[in-house]
Amino acid sequence: MKIDLRKLYAINNIDLNEEIIIPEEYYKTMDIIKTGPLRVKGNIMINNQDEIVLNVNIKGTFILPCAISLEEVNYDFNFDLNEIITETNKKGDFELELLDILWENTVLEVPIRVVKENLSTDNINGEGWELIS
Repeated sequence: MKIDLRKLYAINNIDLNEEIIIPEEYYKTMDIIKTGPLRVKGNIMINNQDEIVLNVNIKGTFILPCAISLEEVNYDFNFDLNEIITETNKKGDFELELLDILWENTVLEVPIRVVKENLSTDNINGEGWELIS
C-alpha cells in the first residue's frame, strides 16, 4: 500500500479504505497458517509539526494451529493504530510504503496460543502418551 507523499503534503489528509493481502513470505516462518485480507480504514495526515500521522482501524483474521489438536482455528482481530511515521519508513522521495508498518503492528495481535472452541480433551492420546487435564 503506497501513499504518494506529494499528494499528502498538498492536501494534508488522505482517507484510507483498503483491503490488503499480506504476502505469504511475511508469515511463513511464524505460527500462522494463513492470514485473510486486512481491512484498513482511517486516514493519514500531516500534523502541525509536519509529521506524517497514521490513524487507522485494522480488522482481519488469522488462521492459527490449535495448541492441542493442531487443527485450524480462525482468530479474528480488530485494533486501532495511531502512529507517527518517521523518515526511515519512506521509500524514495515521493512515496511511503505502509505495508511494513501495518504488518509490524498486526503481528502483535497474534496470540501465544489458541485452542479450538468445544474441543473435547477426552481420548487425546498417542503411542506412549495421553493428555491429562
